[in-house]
Amino acid sequence: MIVLMIYRNHSGLELLKVAKTRFGSHFILLRRLSKCREALATTIVVRAWKDWIKSGDEHAREVAKEVAATISDEEFWDEVENIIVITKPLYYMIKFSDGEGQKMGEIYEKMDSMIGDVMNHNKRHDDYEKMKEIMVKRWEKMNIQMHCLGFALNPFFYDINYLKSPAPGGESRRAPNCDREVVQGVLDAFDKVGEDEEERRVLRRQLSKFQGKEGIFGTHAAMIDAVSMSPISWWSTYGAETPELSEIAMKVLSQPISSSSAERVWSTYSYIHNVKRNRLNSLRADKLVYIHSNISLLSRFTKVTMMDHIGSGILIPRLLILMIQQLDSKNWNGMKDMKEI
Repeated sequence: MIVLMIYRNHSGLELLKVAKTRFGSHFILLRRLSKCREALATTIVVRAWKDWIKSGDEHAREVAKEVAATISDEEFWDEVENIIVITKPLYYMIKFSDGEGQKMGEIYEKMDSMIGDVMNHNKRHDDYEKMKEIMVKRWEKMNIQMHCLGFALNPFFYDINYLKSPAPGGESRRAPNCDREVVQGVLDAFDKVGEDEEERRVLRRQLSKFQGKEGIFGTHAAMIDAVSMSPISWWSTYGAETPELSEIAMKVLSQPISSSSAERVWSTYSYIHNVKRNRLNSLRADKLVYIHSNISLLSRFTKVTMMDHIGSGILIPRLLILMIQQLDSKNWNGMKDMKEI
C-alpha cells in the first residue's frame, strides 16, 4: 500500500490487473503499463521508495530490487512495445466483430488486413511465419461460407483505386473473384441457398455479370457509388438486372456479426464470480465455471422445460441427478439423429 501511494504521487493513471471476464485484458494492461513507464521510473528513484526499502524485511528488499531492475530494463520495455503493436490489430478486430451494424460484407477483408498489420509491426522477423500460421489456422476455423459470400457481394472491393492501394503486409490486393478460397466459399454457399441446379446456374451467371461489371454494373454512376454508398443501398439501386442475386446480396450484407460465441465462458464466469461473490479464489471460481458449463452442455440432451432454468441460463443443481439418469438410459449410437444436436 505504501508503494502504491508513492507511485500515485507521480502518476494520474492507475496500474491495471488482468481481468478474466474481459477480452484483450493483457493488451489493455500492457498499454497502460507503457503509458505509466515514466511514473514508474520516477517512483524507484525518490527518497520515499528508498526509505521504504530500508524499513522492509529481506523478502521486501529482494522484491523491490527485482521490480527496480525490471523497470530499468530496456529489453523489457522493448518486449512490451512489441507485444502491444502485435496484439493491437487483434484487439481492434475483436472490437469490430463485437460492434453493432451490418458488417458481414467486411469481416473477410478485415481479417486479411489484420494479419497484414500484425506482420508489418512485428519486430521479430524470425517469428513471422509461425505467427502467420497461428492466425491463419484460427481464421480457417472461424471462416464460414457466408463470410466469403459477403466479401464477394460487396461492390467496394471491386473498386480500381482500392485494388491499387497497398495492402497491409506488403501483398497486392485482389478482387474477391481472384481469390480461390473466396470463389469456393461462394460456390458452396450457392449450393445451399439455391433450391435446384437451375437457380444455382442463374446465381452464378448473375454473379459473373456483377463481377465483370456488365450492363448497369459498368456504368460510371454504379462504379462511383460502389465507394460512397453502403453495399445494401448500392444493391437496392443497381440490382434490377440481377434480381435473384440482388435479393441474396441484401440479405447477406444486412447480417450483423458477433464475437458472442467466445463470450460464453466469460458470461458464466461473471455469474460465478462477481462483486457479490468476490470471496472465491481464482482456482475455485474456474472449477465452478467448468462444472456449470458442462451442466449446460448436458442439458442439450434432456427434455427439461424452460421452467427448470434460471434467467442466466445456469441450470438449477437439483436437475443434475435427473440429467445423469436420462443420459445413462440413452442410446449413444443414435445421438446424431436427435433434433437438438
